[in-house]
Amino acid sequence: MREFLKNIPIPTGGVALGLAALGILLKPLSPIAYAFCGICSFALIALLAARLVSDSAGIRQDFENPILASVSATFLMTVMQLATYVEPFAHTAAFAVWACAVIVHAALIVWFTAHHVRAFDLRNVYPTFFICYVGIVVASVTSPVWGLQTLGSVVFWFGFAAYLVLLVVVTVRYAKHPVDEGARPLFCIYTAPMSLSLAGYLACEPLPNPVFACILAVLAQLLLVAVLVRLPHLLRLKFYPSYAAMTFPFVITATALDRTLTMLAQAGIGYPSVLHALVAIETLLACVMVGYVFVRYLMEFVRIGRETAARARNAATA
Repeated sequence: MREFLKNIPIPTGGVALGLAALGILLKPLSPIAYAFCGICSFALIALLAARLVSDSAGIRQDFENPILASVSATFLMTVMQLATYVEPFAHTAAFAVWACAVIVHAALIVWFTAHHVRAFDLRNVYPTFFICYVGIVVASVTSPVWGLQTLGSVVFWFGFAAYLVLLVVVTVRYAKHPVDEGARPLFCIYTAPMSLSLAGYLACEPLPNPVFACILAVLAQLLLVAVLVRLPHLLRLKFYPSYAAMTFPFVITATALDRTLTMLAQAGIGYPSVLHALVAIETLLACVMVGYVFVRYLMEFVRIGRETAARARNAATA
């Protein structure tokens, strides 16, 4: 089992994040889908936690890679969301877990900055940097569950400021340097930070500015289009752990648009009814992408299990 766990890729946390967020998106439509997504997400996080315990040396080695180090934040982002699943049954324990995840994420930002950003090299910059610095805005999205909207607002503005800087840096990196095939699916992350920022803003601001929110929503939709143009090419690539990038970004984009329409309706501001159809289409896209990547990851786990078992048998007969 330990050998199996050593091969669980850190980006598994991205799939868990996509599943947890998808469950929250689908909760008003289907409590069963909500529960199913939560259970699957928890199972993936449990696998990663088991690897952390059994293969700390391997984890430390992975953290020397800026992509894997920044992607590790998806584990903490998922824990923040899963805490909201547990909150109705164990409020105090769920809050403690949520608070720990937020604190550790903040510590990760400090460590990542000192370890991977201080000696800056544009070639080592990837969209996964958004996950490290902007991903903590998940704390803003979930802050109303604990009545901590003020804290959520502070986190939002930090993440949004970091996003504005990173958007320029990451875009320049893509313009100047080629990207290895295994990292190409990471381009899908582009559509996540703006939508996550919008969702965080709407969650923690008691009186959100409709103009500001709509500007963010329009920009988020444009970034989604940019990703969708590249998506067919990315889906033709063979499986890489970076496939995980094709999950949460689509979910949070649909979530942000849906919450924007809710905000406009509550403010008595009219908007084209066709936008509800757009939310439905984006929700369906999120379901398809998360489901597809989840299945591909399950197939990868089966492959890892078979190879691990084969090596064990060969070692036993040698």
